[in-house]
Amino acid sequence: MSLWVATTLFLLVFVLTALTSIFYFTPDINQVNLVILGISGPGHEGSALTDTIIFSSISKKGTILLSVPRDIWYPPLKTKINTLYYYGEKKGKGLELTKEVLGEILGQKIDYGIVVDFNTFEKIVDLVGGIDVNVQRPFDDFHYPIAGKEDDLCSGDPEYRCRYEPLHFDAGLQHMNGETALKFVRSRNAEGDEGTDFARSARQEKVISALKQKFLTPAFFLDKEKLLEFWKIFDRQVETDYEGQQIRPLLKMLLVSRARKMSSFVLDGLEDKNGLLYHPAQHSSGQWVLLPKDDNFGRIHQFVQCLISREDKASCIP
Repeated sequence: MSLWVATTLFLLVFVLTALTSIFYFTPDINQVNLVILGISGPGHEGSALTDTIIFSSISKKGTILLSVPRDIWYPPLKTKINTLYYYGEKKGKGLELTKEVLGEILGQKIDYGIVVDFNTFEKIVDLVGGIDVNVQRPFDDFHYPIAGKEDDLCSGDPEYRCRYEPLHFDAGLQHMNGETALKFVRSRNAEGDEGTDFARSARQEKVISALKQKFLTPAFFLDKEKLLEFWKIFDRQVETDYEGQQIRPLLKMLLVSRARKMSSFVLDGLEDKNGLLYHPAQHSSGQWVLLPKDDNFGRIHQFVQCLISREDKASCIP
């Protein structure tokens, strides 16, 4: 395999599976943290608002993925964390601000950030030939937004039904192309339990795991044409503050990535008296927000550090 092809593969694994560690085998560095942000991008309403936030910590013990609800309220800036990238970008510091605030909330220094929009996500899923996802339970969403229809008056329809399309997913193993996978992870108006942000975060984790499986098959990473196409997508459409000179450690990471354990979690607890977050009946902002228990992020810090440091992750669950 040429150095160029290897380099492309390393970047791929880094961006979409959160399994790359910049200094994974460097003796004086034992851990690296990164955050993956999903935004809608051009052609969608709120194009720079963060739709998905995933924190990942990689160490020699393995990798954790933690989905962070976008409705967490950050008092110093008087805003929800899904707006951090948007406000930061106004000063050219979208990733910088997001990493700083998320680091404070999670109690961890975040080393690197990655931003992927909807269009890029779809292209990459299609590039790998689609993904196989085990849908835990069936659900319907009758209010999935249609891009470009946000301001359509729907010929006077008071319910603006022309702005939405109905979605349905059956339970069980489903093969999804890019468009379907995006709808699966984006849906937030489903009926029943699947209508929560926490259920959506769990679906996102399933998709990441499915992508990882496709990336690490010889059918994909030995296909030079697909690697070339991925490189074009990455180079033109993915934003990151990762730097090219760190390629060599990524090679070592790739060689053992199959053997490293990846554990996925959701920062939730909304319905649990022992949970980490709660939704106040009223909030000064007038918005639907999530706040930390005890009015500070201390318990969240302990939870995240426990996930990172302990082999028995189950003992960390509140």
